[in-house]
Amino acid sequence: MADKNHAETLFRIIPAVYRNRDSRQYGGSGDLKKYFSGNAVLLNQLHATLEQFLADHFPDNPNAGAPACQDWLLPYFADLLDVRLVSPLAKGRRDEIARAIRWRQGKGTLRVVEEIAESVAQLEVVLQEGWKRVAVTPRLNVPLMPEIHYGLSDAVPLTPPSIAARHPGLPAVTPDFRCPSGAVKSNTSNPAAQQSSIDGDTRTWRQVSFHGAPCYPNSFEDVSRRTVDFRSGDWCSGHFHPDRILLYTVPPAGFFPDRIQTVNWSQEPSEAFLRLIDVITENNTTVYRNRTFGKDNFVPVNIRRTIQLGQVEDGVGDPDFHTWRFEGVNLLNTLELDSGRVELVKCAARKVEVHSIDKVSAVITAQNCLFRQIQVARGRVKLEYCTVLESTLSEYLLASDCIFLGLIHRHHLPDLTPPEQHCLRYSRIARNQDAGDMRLIHTTRDLPVMLSKRFGDRSSGVLHPATPRTITRGAEDGTEMGAYHSGYLSFLADAVVEKLRDYLPLDKQALVIPDSRLLAIPE
Repeated sequence: MADKNHAETLFRIIPAVYRNRDSRQYGGSGDLKKYFSGNAVLLNQLHATLEQFLADHFPDNPNAGAPACQDWLLPYFADLLDVRLVSPLAKGRRDEIARAIRWRQGKGTLRVVEEIAESVAQLEVVLQEGWKRVAVTPRLNVPLMPEIHYGLSDAVPLTPPSIAARHPGLPAVTPDFRCPSGAVKSNTSNPAAQQSSIDGDTRTWRQVSFHGAPCYPNSFEDVSRRTVDFRSGDWCSGHFHPDRILLYTVPPAGFFPDRIQTVNWSQEPSEAFLRLIDVITENNTTVYRNRTFGKDNFVPVNIRRTIQLGQVEDGVGDPDFHTWRFEGVNLLNTLELDSGRVELVKCAARKVEVHSIDKVSAVITAQNCLFRQIQVARGRVKLEYCTVLESTLSEYLLASDCIFLGLIHRHHLPDLTPPEQHCLRYSRIARNQDAGDMRLIHTTRDLPVMLSKRFGDRSSGVLHPATPRTITRGAEDGTEMGAYHSGYLSFLADAVVEKLRDYLPLDKQALVIPDSRLLAIPE
């Protein structure tokens, strides 16, 4: 509870005569209310301590706004319930503990398999059984369930071409090109309906024409039958096998989810800007912080228009030593700094251009950020867990656990001379990158595969499962390099597979397949 609420509570419980005497309206000084405000600070601290103490007794994910159990307590709860934690996410680990008993009771069922996948990875999945995707010969002694059980009308016309010729229960292999197969909008009363939560929207859909020609092969909408695939199962092969469980997942949105608010930049922040972003100026530092930054409900905020800072006429402290810090925002246009320094934490920036001259201290410091382009002609750049989609121009560069798709150079193109003082550790550089006098420690030149390399797109900079392990496991701590290091996006699929080994029948294998078609489920 906020300070002012406790202060108001204390102030309201005293007799009204004292409140009136203290009111400035009746000649009072307001000192009594200030006294209660000072006491409210201590009450707030006690209240927060008690709330956290209560929350620490429950390892599940609480409702929005309620305090959650501290992360360091989760291994003790897991040991108490004999749970093997595999999720890299705190929310996933809490679900593993809270639902452990229920999952054991329903071990081997499709409902539990889907719940485990969605809890461990915190991603929406659509499940398919591999044995239903294998071509088999129809057997005459197996009765067929009525069409109504598949969500179809029970009034089936007998005149050809009728739905009886493509009964969903028949293991037909040859596609019926008279009708397309795919996902269509449905309602919850339909027996064949499924519900999927995509970017916060719950969509109800069903599969239509099981024997029809698949509109989008190899996606969750493709239910056609194939010859058994005896290859080792992974995200791209070995799907059509009786011992496979196919989990089609929604690709992570990264810095650019579909529903994201956008505000315009101006030297004097507007009311709409301040509703989403806090502006704090103190000790020669100005911070632009997303109001949801550091919280469980964190959602980036787009800032549009070119940002020009560090100009003499700004009148903000000493421009040569002033620092501008951005936290949890996406800069859709150029950030240009004439003097001073800039710090970015968990941001996406199209282009950052700094004109400051400093060979000792970094003029750009970034952590867990995505860039399209960086340009610092006479200064030092320090990057940690960052991804640069295009070129990096810097005279002095220090980078750790980063991915550079483009070339790193000291001067403007076409001069590709590498930076003068340059140290890269546990990072990826381009194959044609000139090392020069650079110091390279545990670097790789393998090509990363990304869901999108275009800045501003959904999943921009997100690594695809086809990315070599030298990148997805190439960081110093054994996790992925780049901007999504703290999100463990490359670990999620492996965590789901590892967890399901304890809940699937013997020899059954789960395969996690990223599928962008899930984003197109009819709303």
